[in-house]
Amino acid sequence: MTSATAAALGSLMVAAVAVAAAVLYMLADVGRPWALAAVMAALAAVAVASARWGVARSARGSLRPVERLRRELEGLADDDGAGRVAVPPTGDEAERLAERVNELLARLERAILQRRAFVSDASHELRTPIAGLRARIELALAAPDDGDAVEPLRHSLVDIDRLHRIVEDLLVLARIDSGDIPAREPIDLGALVEAEAALRTSPVPTAVKVEPGLIVGGDRQQLGRAVRNLLANAERYGAAQIEIEARADGDKAVVEVHDDGPGIPFADRDRVFERFTRLDPARSREKGGSGLGLPIAREIALAHGGTVQVADGTRGARLVLRLPLSR
Repeated sequence: MTSATAAALGSLMVAAVAVAAAVLYMLADVGRPWALAAVMAALAAVAVASARWGVARSARGSLRPVERLRRELEGLADDDGAGRVAVPPTGDEAERLAERVNELLARLERAILQRRAFVSDASHELRTPIAGLRARIELALAAPDDGDAVEPLRHSLVDIDRLHRIVEDLLVLARIDSGDIPAREPIDLGALVEAEAALRTSPVPTAVKVEPGLIVGGDRQQLGRAVRNLLANAERYGAAQIEIEARADGDKAVVEVHDDGPGIPFADRDRVFERFTRLDPARSREKGGSGLGLPIAREIALAHGGTVQVADGTRGARLVLRLPLSR
């Protein structure tokens, strides 16, 4: 109820009571009890009617900003979250509601822009190997009796492998973005790191050092992928040595992957975790990178209550995965 409505209703009630009191006084003075009862009933009816009128008027006044907000939202239905509603400077719930609606519209707009950028980047990544594969097949078909087909087939397999990695990464991101909660089971993180390192055939010598008893809760397949992605990044840029260490740090299990490559500039430490980001696009594509490895590792870590960051190092890149230790 607004202050103006409350004041009007209060004045009306006071006037009604004053009039009724005067009438009661006169009736009591002339000794007519039946009339006194009638006036009291009339007074009650007036009070109820006044209250209903005041409440109805107050409700209409309170809902007016909500109705205006509804009309504005209907007008923004096709704007993909780009528009905003007017915020009334009333200092009440209507103002706070409009501010909250604008916050939600801003989040919706960011999500839509991110999704469009993701679809565009994914289309571009898929288009490149598909175009190469198509060109090699067309050349081979144009001259079927000219030369050996082994070399075109070998290059075609490289493109197919790259397509497979991109599609697999996109499926992983789709599952993560869908909000799937990873299954929780006790995992020896040190043993997982050793197993993932042993499965790789890295051209760069790799030193592995792990502490026993690093038990974390999580999905073995997802955490294995996160470790693999960190190792793949180190192998892609490492020159002569890769170091992998798993240890406890307080209530966290820490996995560090350190290479001796060109490193990651300080200004790009957050950008490398954005999807399809490459600091050196030509070199990264040549080495088979899709620009999704580190973003996937970070998303998996976040889903497990952990983090992945680029830390300071004397040389090369130093990527650090932190996960809560199980108690």
